[in-house]
Amino acid sequence: MTIASEVSRPLGTMVAYGFAEVDLEGDFEVARRLGAAVLEIFPDWRVLPDPRALRARVDDLGLAIHSAHGCWGGKSIRATRVDLGSPELGTHRESVEDLKRCVDWLHEVGGACLVVHPGGLSDPAQTAPRRAALAGGLIALADHSRDTGVVLCVENMPPGVHPGSRMVDLAALITDLGRPELALALDTGHAQIVSDPHSETVAAGPWLRTTHVHDNNGRQDSHLPPGQGSIDWDAWARSLEMVGYRGPIMLECIRHLRNDPECIDDAMRELLGRMTAIAKG
Repeated sequence: MTIASEVSRPLGTMVAYGFAEVDLEGDFEVARRLGAAVLEIFPDWRVLPDPRALRARVDDLGLAIHSAHGCWGGKSIRATRVDLGSPELGTHRESVEDLKRCVDWLHEVGGACLVVHPGGLSDPAQTAPRRAALAGGLIALADHSRDTGVVLCVENMPPGVHPGSRMVDLAALITDLGRPELALALDTGHAQIVSDPHSETVAAGPWLRTTHVHDNNGRQDSHLPPGQGSIDWDAWARSLEMVGYRGPIMLECIRHLRNDPECIDDAMRELLGRMTAIAKG
């Protein structure tokens, strides 16, 4: 097998936007050091920061916005708490409405994928009603995003989310719903705690649309840069080939990269190059 040099998956990084304590230009500098081409935006949803100003600045830098991380839990816009799998009607209704606002924001900023959590920590005995609530919420969001081009990408979670911690369950749900506005996001750190990124990626199969890429020791969701934990990245790269994934390798370790920019060294660049390379032959 040879590696194609002319074709590769885009490299991206998450950047924080709208937080008083975070220098957005510093995060853009991280993107420059990485050689990133695309961005995922983590907005301070509480203040709904201006999407037009961000879009103009990103255009000036020659970058593209691929995705945004939708609100969840207490990181909400108007909802008391965002839990798309909640069977409690008031919480569920508020969660759907907040995520509709996220879809509209992402559409205005020019992004393609909104990453959404399937829910929070829950009792496994509540899996059936929570799956039904999650399905209903996703259908409502798909209806809302139909004319925007925004795809809702459901993210695999750490242990304790029912359903949501295992990609096989999320893939089955997305298959059952059968809507083009719905897909999956693979979080490598969450996968490493639950099982491993290779098997979770294979379980996502053709529904995989975007990624959250970071490392850990298999026990704590520490969001380390790739190569600083225990993930077998070459095995993960093989799984990306197995499912035909061509989307971005989106780093979700901006805090570490921001605080220690020198970790973006030749070894990291070589590792990222193996993840982004697309095999042929």
